[in-house]
Amino acid sequence: MNKLNLDFSLVESARKIARNIANDTQKFINNHTTTSTERTICRLLGIDGTDEFGVPLPNVVVDHLQKTDLINNGIALYLGNTILHTNLSP
Repeated sequence: MNKLNLDFSLVESARKIARNIANDTQKFINNHTTTSTERTICRLLGIDGTDEFGVPLPNVVVDHLQKTDLINNGIALYLGNTILHTNLSP
């Protein structure tokens, strides 16, 4: 029974439009997430300093994720999980 007296063809149309908007938004995000964005997130979460070769640590971390094909998940996922599980700051 349709207690709200909705036209379900309109509901389905709205769902399709919402799905298209979400897909377009995700494509935009995927195209605009860059190495520099991920490095900035590292810096905002407190990763600072350089390695023994003078390479900034955010670069080292992001480069590692790129080499292991994990960068598409974004650095925040890994840093957030690490912070939660270790109870430490970056």
